[in-house]
Amino acid sequence: MYKVGILRAGPRRLQTYQPVRFIQRLSSPELRSRFVNYFEEQGHTKVKSASLIPHNDKSLLFTNAGMVPFKEYFMKPDTAPFNAATSIQKCMRAGGKHNDLDNVGYTPRHHTFFEMLGNFSFGGYGKQEAIALSWRFLLEELELPISRLRVTQSDEEGYQLWKKQGLPDEMIVRCGAEDNFWSMGDGEGPCGPCTEIFWDTMDDTLDDRWLEIWNLVFMENYRTADGKLTKLPTPCIDTGMGLERMASVLQDKRNNFQVDQFQYLIGGLRQVLTTKNVSVTPSDDPSAHEKIIADHFRAMCFLISDGVVPSNIGRGYVLRRIIRRALRSAHQVGINEPFLTELYPHLLKGFEDGSYPELASRASSICNVIANEEATFLTTLNRGLSLLSNIFTHPDHQKTKTIPPDVAFQLYDTFGFPFDLTLIIAQEKGWTVDLKEWRNMDIFPQFTGYDHDLLHQESQILAVEATKKGKKTDVTLAIDPCPYYGLGGGQVPDSGTLTLANGSQWSVTDVFQPYEGGIALKVIPTDGIKNIDRKLEEDKEFLEMGQLVRTSIDVDKRTGAEIHHTATHLLNAGLRAILKTDIVQAGSTVEPKKLRFDFTYGKPLTPTQLDSIEKWINDAAMKGGETHIHHMKLTDAVESGAIAAFSEKYGETVRVIEVPGVSRELCGGTHVDDIRRLYPFKILNETSVAAGTRRIEAVAGLSCIEWYKKTYEPVPDILKMLRASSTKDAVSKLEKSMQQTRDVQKRLDLITEKLATAGEVIVHPVETKLDDILPIRVHLIDADLDASFMQKRANVLKETQADYGHILLSKNNIVVGINTSKIRDYTANSILRHVLKSVKGGGGGQAEYAQGRLAEPILDINEIESKIVPAIKARA
Repeated sequence: MYKVGILRAGPRRLQTYQPVRFIQRLSSPELRSRFVNYFEEQGHTKVKSASLIPHNDKSLLFTNAGMVPFKEYFMKPDTAPFNAATSIQKCMRAGGKHNDLDNVGYTPRHHTFFEMLGNFSFGGYGKQEAIALSWRFLLEELELPISRLRVTQSDEEGYQLWKKQGLPDEMIVRCGAEDNFWSMGDGEGPCGPCTEIFWDTMDDTLDDRWLEIWNLVFMENYRTADGKLTKLPTPCIDTGMGLERMASVLQDKRNNFQVDQFQYLIGGLRQVLTTKNVSVTPSDDPSAHEKIIADHFRAMCFLISDGVVPSNIGRGYVLRRIIRRALRSAHQVGINEPFLTELYPHLLKGFEDGSYPELASRASSICNVIANEEATFLTTLNRGLSLLSNIFTHPDHQKTKTIPPDVAFQLYDTFGFPFDLTLIIAQEKGWTVDLKEWRNMDIFPQFTGYDHDLLHQESQILAVEATKKGKKTDVTLAIDPCPYYGLGGGQVPDSGTLTLANGSQWSVTDVFQPYEGGIALKVIPTDGIKNIDRKLEEDKEFLEMGQLVRTSIDVDKRTGAEIHHTATHLLNAGLRAILKTDIVQAGSTVEPKKLRFDFTYGKPLTPTQLDSIEKWINDAAMKGGETHIHHMKLTDAVESGAIAAFSEKYGETVRVIEVPGVSRELCGGTHVDDIRRLYPFKILNETSVAAGTRRIEAVAGLSCIEWYKKTYEPVPDILKMLRASSTKDAVSKLEKSMQQTRDVQKRLDLITEKLATAGEVIVHPVETKLDDILPIRVHLIDADLDASFMQKRANVLKETQADYGHILLSKNNIVVGINTSKIRDYTANSILRHVLKSVKGGGGGQAEYAQGRLAEPILDINEIESKIVPAIKARA
């Protein structure tokens, strides 16, 4: 709420209230500590930062303000466990309505991730105390000069309260409600006037000389649905101070990217650049790309630490965009290889006070996720940039300076470029991106696939796009209505066929969302992709907008996916019921023949727990129960107890899948009509995928029956081989047989040991010399003896016949052994390599032992004489 015109009026004259003096310097950790300690001393309860994934407000993509975790207390102050609180809340403004992503790097203050210092009251104190507490903190704790502070205020009461603090009229800027009134969006809810405190940077070169450092909101009103304001029975206080902004004040920096936390990261980045032989221009003010990399690296690490993983939807897609934007900026400064995880120690240095212990405890998992995403994108980044380079130099496109929609779509679909990344690259060149064909033509097909009676129907073609990618042609359609599922949520897309009006058939190979609300189908001719260009020409007249097609979905695939999707909901409910804790879903994959479910839990599940979960689901499935579909407001759904996946973004109206008494969950996927179809259910395995995250793979329904059949299939043959009457009898006989095998192996090992230490009983070694100096004995080993015997024999020979070098041969295997305490000018490895110069093969080893494999076997003494001895005698 910056008032550039008002606050710039006469700034020099107002400096006469107090001379400019030395400003107290505080590091970011010191500022955190000073703020929290101050408010704790004033009777506030210290509250730990909540997750970036808002657990109490599913309508938000991320926690974007310090008040978000306390929202329910502002609505119902009497339910708060404290009447005053203070916190340092991690916040994210990237994606959704509150999105600063595009501004990062190009302004002094915008960030994706930032920290918000706040103090809150839920009936504990009011406006007067809030103003006094903030003013005392700035003047007494931080010792800021009063001459460089100003406040804005809209209501008369607030104005008079600031006057009581000793501020003259010139330091209080009167504003209207449009500038100094806060509410939770445009709807009904708590709201009220606010006052903002500004700092004079005394830098007229900045666009914003006056820097807002603190916003105090006095929630004393309630706005009704029709816009009327009434007084709240219990007024509340909500204040927010950006840590990075205040740190720039206390560290006397022109912008946030010069404060200590960012300097650690940018310094680390410059070290990486230096080690990769990329020139670095030292500067106190980082470049735009350095700022983007540092900001985005902080953001990606905090998001992953809170359980967000890269994906193509919701929060996961925001994370993917952040990582890929950082990598593109790295490419611009000269880094074309993985490097991001090298910055992690420099990130930790900025949080050595332990404010966010999850950064250290989950370091390995965070770095693994980043490294995997980095490797994936870097494989396509250069090819995508090459495609753009061709567009930028193409004469036809240079006339309009516009990237065509098919190129933007190809960059997204093939090379993984988020649309905003393509837009940034275009804007840097002074170009634009044309997406009107896909974004601006109102192509929003109606999805009708929830009803099985509509899986085979007539639809109309809304759009067709054929994109040439080298020798390959991709064809994409939009049809309406569209029964093909491809709306995410972990469920695999449908497949099937489209029959054109001329009878020609095309296979649907993928279904996806090119943008929010859109559904697109990837299609190929049913007789294969090799004939796609010919088929396009033949069917050109019937693959046009307005033409009718007949849809036919693979029902078996869809049915399998529905069974496993509903089974995933029951697994989510069963885990909560058995583990007695609110686990958080961290991802899922729903396939026609199996499911995968990731969830947060700190340790492996025991066999007893897994059996209990499996039994809980099977019992529910055997009892049966119809699935009920509800469409309701998000707030009503959450209040009803419906489980929401924190990686998803929901609209105001949501779809709730309920099995009464069993499961209730927000979901846009397709499901069975009765959970009897899930029986039987079997957990196949339970593993770790990251620190604090477990994964269960399972099968249900017909797929589970098939799994049991395949598992049982070899049992009759096993019983027959073991001459067992039952599986229990087979286990007993197998245990007995294994024990007999172990006993035989022990006796065999003993015989081998004795044989290895015996003299030359059958075949005497062939003697020769290497370089006419070193005596060599070549031993032919029986082909029935294994590599273990050869190693033992070599060890015996080099100890008992230490003056010789020994070469042992058995078919294709060759082993060399020498005693280096007796033979000092040669090694086993050097002797082996000398032989392999004349005899084809490979191998290597150490000083006293080396081994290899020959291309052709040595079967008798004659072959030793004709092949190996000459190789030994050959001059180096």
